[in-house]
Amino acid sequence: MRSAAKKQKKILDLDARNRVTLPTEACEGVDAFAWERMNDGAIMLVPQQVISLEDAKLLRMLKGSIADHKAERVSRIPVQWLEDDESKL
Repeated sequence: MRSAAKKQKKILDLDARNRVTLPTEACEGVDAFAWERMNDGAIMLVPQQVISLEDAKLLRMLKGSIADHKAERVSRIPVQWLEDDESKL
């Protein structure tokens, strides 16, 4: 007979300054955590990755371009944008 895998609750200790140290496996691939207090008093940690301002600007531009495409505000793409030579951009 198989036993069902149960989620184990892990208790984290607070130090004298009310800081919590997260286990290494919880931090893999994460630069920082945002936190949010839930209605029931629980605290949710949301993994974050830090990117450069240049990458953030590019991401905003791409999201705007996708929104324009979905709203059918794009009639055509200039041919030079499709070329691989970045010096022409």
